[in-house]
Amino acid sequence: TLCKVYPTLFTEDFAESNFMASSSDPDKPYKTYLDMVKAINSMHERYIDPKSAEASNAKELVAFCKALDFAGYKKMITTLEAELGPTLFDYDFGLENLKVAAGMKKAK
Repeated sequence: TLCKVYPTLFTEDFAESNFMASSSDPDKPYKTYLDMVKAINSMHERYIDPKSAEASNAKELVAFCKALDFAGYKKMITTLEAELGPTLFDYDFGLENLKVAAGMKKAK
């Protein structure tokens, strides 16, 4: 395998980082990290054989990442921060929870 892709949730964590966005656009971190999600998704599609078990296992995640737009990404992050606090490390969010947080699915 040339490349392995794992689900990753990108968030700018001001509480845990010495680095901050240097843009006057308050949404710049969300836009930047959504671009990273899209880039990782593109690498997955480029390097993972679509007929492989890996591609099959990631199919729902890939579809979620493709469908995720700026509004959904920002809603997902702000929802998770409201529920879990500003430090979103060391959580296994689960795809269904991410869909709900992004407003792409209703909570059960």
